Amino acid sequence: MAAPAELARRVRLLLDAHHSRRAAERLRADGYDVTAAAEDPVLASLPDDELLRAASRSGRAVVTENARDFDRIVRNWAATGEHHCGVIFTSPRRYHRGSESYPANLVSALAALMAAPPSGELDWVYWLA
Repeated sequence: MAAPAELARRVRLLLDAHHSRRAAERLRADGYDVTAAAEDPVLASLPDDELLRAASRSGRAVVTENARDFDRIVRNWAATGEHHCGVIFTSPRRYHRGSESYPANLVSALAALMAAPPSGELDWVYWLA
């Protein structure tokens, strides 16, 4: 298994505003390149398509529980030839922000994903187990 610093060069994440900045802080502490929209008022205020565009410009995959809207966006982009750096869907039931296990369960699942990231650099979509 690669070291976290090496993984940070391969997979970079942007947590959508649904997710806690604490998850990003914990992942960064472990050497991963992760930022959270909740840490940046400009990112937090962007519509979903613009958030995905901003993430893609900075080489980041978006982590979101907003599957309905982001699924529509990535399908539209595929039809028009616009590319993104990945979208990771999370379940609000599994990664419930009010639970005692959050954000540790999200941090653990994202670290595992980054240890074995989806193949391809562009346009991948992944459901986080």
